[in-house]
Amino acid sequence: MSRHYFASLLGSIAMSASAFLPWLRIGEVGLPGIPDPAGYFLLGLGAIGVLLSVLALVSGRNTKYGLVLVGLAGVTTLVVVWYSGAATIADRAQARAEAVAIVDNVPVTPVPPVHTAFGLILGLAGAASAAGVGLAGAWTRDEQ
Repeated sequence: MSRHYFASLLGSIAMSASAFLPWLRIGEVGLPGIPDPAGYFLLGLGAIGVLLSVLALVSGRNTKYGLVLVGLAGVTTLVVVWYSGAATIADRAQARAEAVAIVDNVPVTPVPPVHTAFGLILGLAGAASAAGVGLAGAWTRDEQ
């Protein structure tokens, strides 16, 4: 079972690291998760996942239920960002472009398309890994 907790450790590290990587890309500009509250939340979840995984590896404690919660909270957060983040960022960019056009008395420049970036996908994979290890451990019987 220790190799499973090693996988959850790697997944939790990936989830934490993804908060610093671009989640969305508007044109050529990457928008990382950290200035956003969801990025801080994911960083905290990743740190808790690392703590639970290390605790399970070092002391052999049962942390599978905590890993399920950490992983599912991370997956849920990132799926919400994936579905609503692009529209929110596009709306904010459009509002900024209109404000600049009004102040500078120039025509409104079109907003470039918003795309999903690597950090969001890495965070989803890491969160799914932590949740999967916890679910696999909860599904099997405890060894006596």
